[in-house]
Amino acid sequence: MSAASLVLINGKILTINARFDVAQAVAVSGDRVLALGSDSDIRPLIGEGTRVVDLDGRTALPGLIDAHAHLDREGLKEALPSMAGARSVADVVDRVSDIAARTPRGEWIVTMPLGDPPEFESSTADFAEGRWPTRHDLDRAAVNHPVYIKPAWGYWRVAMPSVAIANSRALALANITRATQPPSASVTIERDAQGEPTGVFLDANRMPVIDFTLMAAAPAFDFATRVRALPRSMAIYNSLGTTSVYEGHGAAGDLINAWQQVVAAGNQTVRASLTFSPAWKTVQPADIAGIVEGWLRWLARKGIGDDWLRINGLYTEVDTSLEHTLRKGAFPQTGWAGFNYAGLPREAVKVLLRECARHGVRVNAILLPTVLHRAS
Repeated sequence: MSAASLVLINGKILTINARFDVAQAVAVSGDRVLALGSDSDIRPLIGEGTRVVDLDGRTALPGLIDAHAHLDREGLKEALPSMAGARSVADVVDRVSDIAARTPRGEWIVTMPLGDPPEFESSTADFAEGRWPTRHDLDRAAVNHPVYIKPAWGYWRVAMPSVAIANSRALALANITRATQPPSASVTIERDAQGEPTGVFLDANRMPVIDFTLMAAAPAFDFATRVRALPRSMAIYNSLGTTSVYEGHGAAGDLINAWQQVVAAGNQTVRASLTFSPAWKTVQPADIAGIVEGWLRWLARKGIGDDWLRINGLYTEVDTSLEHTLRKGAFPQTGWAGFNYAGLPREAVKVLLRECARHGVRVNAILLPTVLHRAS
C-alpha cells in the first residue's frame, strides 16, 4: 500500500459506522481513507511526504453536513462596520464619528445592526440612556454623510422587533418625511412629539422589509461583497467541524455566481449543494411549463456541477402576503437572505409542482405541510 498523504495518530477516531467503532489512528490518501487502526497499524503508511498530526488524545470525526445552512450569511456578518460593544448612545456616536473620519465626504455609511454578533440581540434596555440613538445623534456623528444602521435578520434574534436607524441625510435621500407612511402594519416609523420621523424604524418581520422599502436608497450588499464573504463563511463553518452544506432554501442567481467564482479561484473549503430560488415577478400558471423546460439543463435530476459544488432543484412556497410581495419587489436585491423570495399563489404552485415532477426537477419547501395543503 502506498504512503498516506495525511495521518492522524494518538487520538479517538469516531468512524460513525454501523458498530460505531473508535480507532486510535487513521491514514488518508487524497480524499480517500486508506486505513483505520492503532498507531502501530498505521505507522507503516507514513512516508517522506506524509503530514502527521498527533491528536494527543483528542477526538476526530467525519465532517458535519448542515442541511439548512445559509452559509453565506456568516461572512456577511463581518462585511460592514461593527456596532458590537456599544452600550450607550454616546458609544454609537463615537463609533460612527470614527467611521465618518475615514469615509470620503458624502459617501454612505452603512453599518452592521446594533448588538453583538452572531445574534445582534439588542433593546433599549442595553443602552445607558434607555433609548435608541436617533437621527439627531447620528447627525452629530456624521455631518457630511448619510448614515444607516441596518436591521438584523430576525431569525438570529430571540426578541423582536428589529431596529434600524437613519440620520437626516439618509432620510432625505430616501425621501422619508413626516408624510411618509409605513409600507405595512408590521413596520413602525417612530416619530417625535411634532410628528417628525426620529430616524428609528422597527420591523416586526423575521425577514425584515425596511431595507427593501423605506431605506431602499441605502447601498445593499453587492456581488463583490458576497464573493469576499463566502471564504470567510467557509472558514467559520470549518472551524466548527462542518465540511458540507445543503442550501435547500435556495440561492439567488448572484449568490450562485459568487459560489462559482470562489470555486474558480480555488478558495472553496466547504462542499455545497445549492437549490435555486427563482425570482418570480409576475407569472401566470400558463407560463410555468415553458419556464421549467428552460431550466431543465441545469436543474433536472443531478443538475450541474460536481461533488464540491452542485446546483439542482428549486425552492418554492405558497405566499402572497404583503410583506413577501414587498421583498420580491426589491429584485435583484436579496439583503441578508441570499435567496429570492420565491412565493407564488396557490394555483401557480400547483402547476409548478406538476411540471417539476414531470421533468425530474426536485422541489424544496421549508413549510412542507403548508405547501402540500395549500397546493392540493
